[in-house]
Amino acid sequence: MQALRREALASDPLAFGATVEDDPALDPAFAIRSLSDPSSAAIFAAFVSRAAVGMVGLARMPREKVKHRALVWGMFVQPAYRGRGVGAALLDAALDHARSWSGVRQVHLSVTASAPGARRLYERAGFVVWGREPRALGWNGTLIDEYHLVLALDPRDVV
Repeated sequence: MQALRREALASDPLAFGATVEDDPALDPAFAIRSLSDPSSAAIFAAFVSRAAVGMVGLARMPREKVKHRALVWGMFVQPAYRGRGVGAALLDAALDHARSWSGVRQVHLSVTASAPGARRLYERAGFVVWGREPRALGWNGTLIDEYHLVLALDPRDVV
């Protein structure tokens, strides 16, 4: 998974808040922690011929006042597999897992303006934009906006 994460950060630097040099998810201990307690974190991957072609992380917010929220992070699908349902399947797996966590009522994520396809995927899944952070990320002299989205897991909840 770390090789795929490195590829994501290197190929789409304006899509992620981390760099190859400072990403905690590249630490092997991070993956071990994420996979050791499925009640608070998970990483999902899509494979083709035993090779990882996509991934997404999910984390439950740990503090008492925000434990009703989960966070989708690090979504990436290799360009050759985009538009084939891989991203939707990964997102569905993450959302199904979030629904299994008692008390989790909503899922949050962020997407930059450099990833309009990803934003469309999230909106098709029911996420709604609740805010835009101007010039949220900067890389090599380019500043880019970041959109914050939320999905209520219970359709009766209004966001």
